[in-house]
Amino acid sequence: MKKRLLYTLLAPAALLFAGCDYNEDNFGDVENPVIENVTVYEGAYTGDYPEDGYFTYDDAGRTALTEAVADMLGEMFLASDAGSTASVTVNVGTVTPGMERADISYTLTTDDYDSMGEGDGQPGDYNNFDGDMDVDQYLTAFCASRYASEAEGTTVSITYVYYAGGTSNRTSTYQKQADGSWAPIEMNTFVADNSYTLQDDDYDSMGTESGQPGRYNNFDSNMDVDFYLPIFLSINFPYVKDEGATFEVYYAYYSSGETTTRSATYLYNGTTWIPYDPYLATVVVTPMVAEMSYDGNAWLLDRLTGGSMAIAFSGEDYQALYQWVAENEAGYLGTRYPDTEEYYFGASTYYGNINNSYSTWRQYYNVNGEYDGLTDEQLQAIMDERLAWGIATLVLPLHVDTPNPDLSYVVTYTIYGGRGSGDYSMTFMYDEEAQAYELVAGPVAAQ
Repeated sequence: MKKRLLYTLLAPAALLFAGCDYNEDNFGDVENPVIENVTVYEGAYTGDYPEDGYFTYDDAGRTALTEAVADMLGEMFLASDAGSTASVTVNVGTVTPGMERADISYTLTTDDYDSMGEGDGQPGDYNNFDGDMDVDQYLTAFCASRYASEAEGTTVSITYVYYAGGTSNRTSTYQKQADGSWAPIEMNTFVADNSYTLQDDDYDSMGTESGQPGRYNNFDSNMDVDFYLPIFLSINFPYVKDEGATFEVYYAYYSSGETTTRSATYLYNGTTWIPYDPYLATVVVTPMVAEMSYDGNAWLLDRLTGGSMAIAFSGEDYQALYQWVAENEAGYLGTRYPDTEEYYFGASTYYGNINNSYSTWRQYYNVNGEYDGLTDEQLQAIMDERLAWGIATLVLPLHVDTPNPDLSYVVTYTIYGGRGSGDYSMTFMYDEEAQAYELVAGPVAAQ
């Protein structure tokens, strides 16, 4: 606020002999001075951004944003009174961490399964695991043998084939304990939607001349894996083309006289297969409005408003729903495929969708007759309510480390049956007081 330093303008004698009327006539209400420079500003941020080109929503990012916007406003408005406000549009980045990477990653081979026993009901029988086998028991023993010399705290992610009405890849992670044993731990590891190991004929199809993969049935440093494998996937897996689908290809790699197995992961972007690194953090930059106010001494950030974060269901999200049901509502596990399907939410880890088939729910999963007499619309309402709770409680925490109460979280998932097969979305916002996500819109058909 501009202060009038009245005592510097009047001689002491004048103060002694002047009356109240003179002061009121010439200086107005001295005890309640007039506020003359109340700023109201609305516009874009014109200062310098951090090196990445955006501010972040964490504590350090908010501090940097406040200081930068305050500096800009201070330069624009040299004198502002308390009560001044500004709405400044800034770019804010929401950073979603990539998958966690264990210290060691390993994929079981045929010899590994065989070493665990080739008898009936043992992994080497069909070179996979199934629901009748204690996977953790086998793999902790495997770690104790193969990684005995690793230090305490070392983590190992092991990818293996799992059979449940069909085969799929799964990954479990283990950590070495102080006593030398190995224990399973939860880690947000990556498992591709599909995987394939190149065979000799596959290498040959890429060319058998010198410098081509088919010459020695492997790749080396002179060959561009990311050139050959996207073409290979397009030709050999023409029906695996759902946008966002991932494919991990295992191949032989020759270097320094030794041939090892490596893998490359690709994502289908709707047009072609592109290299994909699931361990890289992703950043969504959104214009948001920094609402600022001046308290008489400094510009302060009141809040950030606007913006949204899009989250698409992946395999781990369907798995999270399934796992919760297995541990808390086992009566809803699928009777045909109890290791991959549940009907509390309807999640299928095998098909990667939410089954909303009314007839299936009524005929096979009408636990305690709870759906008796319900219309399709009433049954659908139960499905939606449960799924909304599951997304808010189980899925969103997998994707968001620091909830932002000013962001909308738009979550997209795939439905089978019910109101119609296809992709749908629900929108959530985070309530700081309740410390929980709340459904604010949806479900609606995804655009």
